[in-house]
Amino acid sequence: MRTFFLLTIIVFLSSCAVFQPKHFTETSLNEELLTLERESISFKEILKRNKGKKIFVQIFATYCPYSQKSFKDVLSFQKKNSQFEYVFLSVDHSYHDWKRGLESIPVKGQHYYIQKKGKGELGKFLKLKTIPRFLIVDEEGSIEIFKSSKVSDKLIR
Repeated sequence: MRTFFLLTIIVFLSSCAVFQPKHFTETSLNEELLTLERESISFKEILKRNKGKKIFVQIFATYCPYSQKSFKDVLSFQKKNSQFEYVFLSVDHSYHDWKRGLESIPVKGQHYYIQKKGKGELGKFLKLKTIPRFLIVDEEGSIEIFKSSKVSDKLIR
């Protein structure tokens, strides 16, 4: 009976493991995003452009009040952590809403628009249900931090 109870606890606790991938799937890497100039670019190409650098990624929407509040923390993080490249991915309703909304966004970095919002392959891979969302990608393109809903010291390793 004691063994059964112990095995049950072990199975239960191991089933609660958090999904924490270290690499993006090929389909998520191939999702096409838009640049500020409305040119198509794959997520793989964005990572390739930043290879050799740590990347701070924020997924947000310009209309989202929680995203708006998070930019104050991101600005503070940017001032303290210049070693990162900053990539901002927007899930706004439309390209034009995103471009208009960027006028009030104070953060500096690379901005891209996710055309399929959270419903494309990248959104599915990220299990994107809420925003803002933060990730850290290492110099080789591996995911160091997969899911953080706020900017904190946890993002620095």
